[in-house]
Amino acid sequence: MPYVLGVHLGATVTTAATARRDGGRWTATVPVPLATSGPVVPTVLCKVQDGSFVAGEAAARQEISHHEWVARGFTSRLGDDLPLVVGSEFVPAQRLVAAMIEWVSDAVTQRQGHPPEHIAVAHSSSWGPHRVHLVQQALAQLGITEVTLIPEPIAVALDYASKQRVDEQHPLVVANVGGSGFDATVLRRRHPTFEVVGSPLSTDHPSGQDLDDALFELVGEQFPAQIGELDPSDVNHRAALAKLRGECVRAKEALSHQAGVSMWVDLPGVRTEFGISRARYEQLARPHLERVPELISQAVQSASLRPDDVETVVLAGGTARTPMLKQLVAERLQTPPLVDVAPELTAAGGAALAAQQVLSTDTDRSSVAETSVLMRIEGFDTDDDVDDEPEPVERPPIDVEPMPIEPPDEARAKRMKIIKLVIAALLIAVGVVITFMTKDHSITGVMDLVK
Repeated sequence: MPYVLGVHLGATVTTAATARRDGGRWTATVPVPLATSGPVVPTVLCKVQDGSFVAGEAAARQEISHHEWVARGFTSRLGDDLPLVVGSEFVPAQRLVAAMIEWVSDAVTQRQGHPPEHIAVAHSSSWGPHRVHLVQQALAQLGITEVTLIPEPIAVALDYASKQRVDEQHPLVVANVGGSGFDATVLRRRHPTFEVVGSPLSTDHPSGQDLDDALFELVGEQFPAQIGELDPSDVNHRAALAKLRGECVRAKEALSHQAGVSMWVDLPGVRTEFGISRARYEQLARPHLERVPELISQAVQSASLRPDDVETVVLAGGTARTPMLKQLVAERLQTPPLVDVAPELTAAGGAALAAQQVLSTDTDRSSVAETSVLMRIEGFDTDDDVDDEPEPVERPPIDVEPMPIEPPDEARAKRMKIIKLVIAALLIAVGVVITFMTKDHSITGVMDLVK
């Protein structure tokens, strides 16, 4: 049965969802298990001997013994002048982003038995047209051209609108506490999609990693000697450290629905359990989570709206499950936030819905494409063309509308600057010559009169 694929490429984790075409109708989106433990995999790549990449759990396992061949955090490096070093090779961030998307696509294709009709990728709201274009070029080099890129907040809003009626022009806020940062975006319903209102707010803090670090520091206070003796150059010590950080992540997730949890501490010289209650965890988390309502208010103000104008606040990301976060937002904004049963999967589901719209009708195609690459937000002219698209390699037939934008031509700017400096120098030299010639002529005339 034909299907579409939605991918949420997060800075720390990646998820996917599919929707099937049943005749003229689409079924509901369904998460795809990318890991043995569920649908969430770490956004991690490891380069192997043949030059290709493995991703997710397999890549994370290699980090302990072959960390120099493992890449993390590459989504935030997109557009940087300097590439990342992976093993002995310099690799641009867009190539790593494309490799992660390719891995997800291949994993789902193998599971389904055939490739998707279309892929939509939900990405960070901080990506502009230039970054999106870099990713599209890198995907085309891999033969992946049937792809739509949409900002993560729009994907979350699409998922919400598929479960709850949203009236035309209705404003809502999507706030996401991700693994490596926080973003809040005000959107307005413009059927069949959403448009961004004001300026999306993005910051590194608070984040899920902040909460992981708070738990790790608490454990460190209980076992300072053992943690202080860990040697990062020792493989066994790195493994123990990675296991302990994994325990912190597990405890954070469990404390969103349990009154307490036990963490297994396995360090050189000590093997024991360490218990922590939700009340103690909330004491650690409060300083971080208290910032969320204020940041949401700032995003609302950037859209020239009052808090009373926004009745719907959708929280996304795994941290959205934290009861204290929902309480803090409700108290400050005077409206209870909405949280999905699986808030870490909503962006992938929304991306699959966007892929549906691309295939539905020509009208839907233009509507999704208009918002899929932040064109309206960043004032991009959709009439421009992009040249020099890379030749795709053999792959299932796919096609994508090229990103109509060119990166700034820095070389041309430097050439113009040099030309201007040379012209200025020539003008100065001519002026000096004329001055000296004038002086000589004046003196000669005076001597003639004296004679």
